[in-house]
Amino acid sequence: MTAPALILIPLVITAGYTLLMALLARGWSRLGCCPPLQQTARVTVIIAARNEEKNIGRCLQSLADQQYPRNRFEVLVVDDYSTDQTAAIVEDFIKQNPEVDLYLIRQSGRHGKKAAIALALEQSRGDYILTTDADCEVSPGWIAAMISVMESRQAVFVSGPVTFYNPAGIFRQLQDLEFISLVASGAGSIGAGFPLMCNGANMGFSLKAYRSLQGDALRNQTASGDDVFLMLSMLDRHGSGKIAFARCRDALVFTLPAGTLGDFFNQRLRWTSKSRAYRYPPLILSATMVFLMNALLVFSLIAGLFVARFMLWFLFILLVKTLADLPLLAGFIKFTRKHGLMWLIIPAEPLVAFYTTLVALAGQIMPVRWKGRRFMGG
Repeated sequence: MTAPALILIPLVITAGYTLLMALLARGWSRLGCCPPLQQTARVTVIIAARNEEKNIGRCLQSLADQQYPRNRFEVLVVDDYSTDQTAAIVEDFIKQNPEVDLYLIRQSGRHGKKAAIALALEQSRGDYILTTDADCEVSPGWIAAMISVMESRQAVFVSGPVTFYNPAGIFRQLQDLEFISLVASGAGSIGAGFPLMCNGANMGFSLKAYRSLQGDALRNQTASGDDVFLMLSMLDRHGSGKIAFARCRDALVFTLPAGTLGDFFNQRLRWTSKSRAYRYPPLILSATMVFLMNALLVFSLIAGLFVARFMLWFLFILLVKTLADLPLLAGFIKFTRKHGLMWLIIPAEPLVAFYTTLVALAGQIMPVRWKGRRFMGG
């Protein structure tokens, strides 16, 4: 490779990435708030649960505490062949809280989160569907905030903010920052008019719009992606103007970080494994640009250990990437009021670049394990 090419390629990648992050930051700033609404819409909350005996009780209690008329929402918990006491805890909660319209559905035949959601959708009575995970807690105003966004903007799909409980320890704080970057990017892309990602721990959609979709909207053949593939199906049928993000603290959902490095790596492998099923050009282009930028940072660091001038490239790329990421990250950190994470941004950049590059490659070939089940990458 010629010397000009060695200079031009990094500059093109860096410029492309900077442009992408500028668009996402602008999209985040354009998102509106959650206006008040008349709480009359009928809502179904769906939770797919597998082996969540340690968490399902807190999740259900947060739903019982909702500031939304109890006669206007129901909760469907689908037990996905749990081998622990998850189902028993749900049954006990139903008995102790008869005022909550809560039902336990047992998975039969098919297995997995996507099959669980599809089963619940067959029995849903709500005009709107909200989904969260069994290891999450939702804010008291969650239902009201998510529905207000859908109704005020006449959206068919809404994505909501997800963050970790205030994590202790550097490993969990690094996870928190990295997770914030993902959620913020999804939010910014919706605000910019080219939705890229969302999180199944906090999303909602019109049941009527869902039933109008053609084909396999959830892409059941992939190990994950019940969230992003459904959003993209809605996007394809209804357009980006019908996809919204709930930028309000009442819509926040709180979840847990991975407990170990192995759990973290396997979770990210599962998320990455769906990328081979992407068909949406802006998503493919954005994912490629992020991968190339991170790979460039890793390559320049490794090369810099042997050739001094590459270390200068590493420092230049690190500076540009940090400055490009900062507006979006700072905006979302301010939104979640986790200001203590700001100091981690610079040291986290090379760490995130290294693991992102590794996972992006490994996720295409390595088997994915999730709660005792094994899936093939891609």
